Amino acid sequence: MLIRLLCILAGALALSFLVAKVVLVPIGQWYEMNKAQSFDDVSEAFVVALAVQALCVIAGGRLGDLAFRRWRHKQLGRQQRP
Repeated sequence: MLIRLLCILAGALALSFLVAKVVLVPIGQWYEMNKAQSFDDVSEAFVVALAVQALCVIAGGRLGDLAFRRWRHKQLGRQQRP
């Protein structure tokens, strides 16, 4: 059970960090420098970025759980072979 939780947590953190560093930060900097008219525009973009990152945490957790289940299935398959 602990390994499964660690896989879910690792998947959530990894995907969230990857999306934040590769996608959200560069887009946010570009938007702030080129398109934002006021502080309200920047704060709205920040809220959207937080929502996207929250979705990435959920998706990363699901991917971590999926990876654990596949790994566990392979482990059980090896134990059942004679």
